[in-house]
Amino acid sequence: MLKRTPLRDGTKGFRYQWGLTRKRSVKSRYGMTFGPTMIGTHFGKRSVYVERAAPVKFLHNFAG
Repeated sequence: MLKRTPLRDGTKGFRYQWGLTRKRSVKSRYGMTFGPTMIGTHFGKRSVYVERAAPVKFLHNFAG
């Protein structure tokens, strides 16, 4: 079972051990983004971010 906790930054979404999901209210995005810590996949108003295999900065105790 996946442990799911809400985001604590005032946005709608959830945190998991592998990354996070986010629901946007206005802007729609499509495609992928590549950052130093996460890879983001965007489907309209929903985005899924997954931690990289070898990130520059780790997400320590991300889903608590």
